[in-house]
Amino acid sequence: MADKILKIVLAVLASFGGISGIFYLVVKKSSEIIAERLKKKYDLKLNEELERYKANIDNKIYISKTKFDAEFDIYRRLSKVFFDLVKNISILIPAGVVYLPVDQEKQRQLDNENYLAAKKSYIIAQVELISNAPFIPERFYNEYKNIQKLCKEQLDEFDLRSIPSLSTQEEKETISKDARKITTDINVKFKNLNNEIREYLNSLDVID
Repeated sequence: MADKILKIVLAVLASFGGISGIFYLVVKKSSEIIAERLKKKYDLKLNEELERYKANIDNKIYISKTKFDAEFDIYRRLSKVFFDLVKNISILIPAGVVYLPVDQEKQRQLDNENYLAAKKSYIIAQVELISNAPFIPERFYNEYKNIQKLCKEQLDEFDLRSIPSLSTQEEKETISKDARKITTDINVKFKNLNNEIREYLNSLDVID
């Protein structure tokens, strides 16, 4: 029996050319293993790409071009009026200490101008937000409203110190640290809101 098996093995080796046949079998088997591993790796990568693509599709919001243009215009206008509001509030009550010039009379005039500018921009931003409230997501409306509320607190803070004008640096410095911090918070919230709206607009896919 053993002789028969040996003869069969020898016959197989002979058919592949002896040692070279063995080498061929080893290389062939190794190639098959490598190919199988590469295929699994490729399939895994392909599946990952497919999942990312599907997730991207799921995250997309499809709207008509007309609706997109209208919504984009609303955000453009809100961004403009709220930028003016945040800028004027930041001038009115700066985040840091501001040292006044020697000419107190000119400073009174400047304080008055800054106060009136901030108050005007507050009203404009309020009207723009309320008039567009039905056409934007509720979360954006609430965030704009929160910024507006903080800006109103700053106007009230200025009023409580017999504004529109402050006559001395000492009076100017009576503006509390909390009020200055609110100015910082307003700027941070406005920046974050702009980033959220930018991401939201990027998630929209326009259908012609």
